[in-house]
Amino acid sequence: MQPRLLLFCGVPGSGKTTIATALSLKLSRAVLVQTDQVRAMLAHPRYTGAESRFVYGSAIATAGQALRFRYDTILDGTFPKEEFRREALSSLARFSVFQLVVYVTCDLATALRRNAARKEAVPEETIVRIYQNFDAPRNAVTLDTETLEAADAAAQVLSILEQQTL
Repeated sequence: MQPRLLLFCGVPGSGKTTIATALSLKLSRAVLVQTDQVRAMLAHPRYTGAESRFVYGSAIATAGQALRFRYDTILDGTFPKEEFRREALSSLARFSVFQLVVYVTCDLATALRRNAARKEAVPEETIVRIYQNFDAPRNAVTLDTETLEAADAAAQVLSILEQQTL
């Protein structure tokens, strides 16, 4: 089977990781690559531009390896700008037979509340800045976690994948 790439994007606290994790457990051969996990490897994360380039570059490289080994790959990160998503997709296109951008969204208050409950919370001012400047993706599946439970959202994406393989 040819591997598929799913790029999950949205503000921190939107529910990306919860949905991506639920989806990964439903796929028979999948790797979940999270920018948060790469950032957690840093001794003192500062959320600077240079640090983000390192984090995203590392996550994209890992996703590339997973695809080369024919794993369906879920790349979970904020990806706040269209150019960042386009760069990731174009660098990984040759390794995947199908690519899907999944935009996970919610209101700012919900994102801040969810973030505050995290073990490693993102600085609140960072979330506000990302939320205010986020470029909504074009041609993406949009999942609004204000109205959609994680299991239902994962089922929606799985349905799209199943239709793609028919």
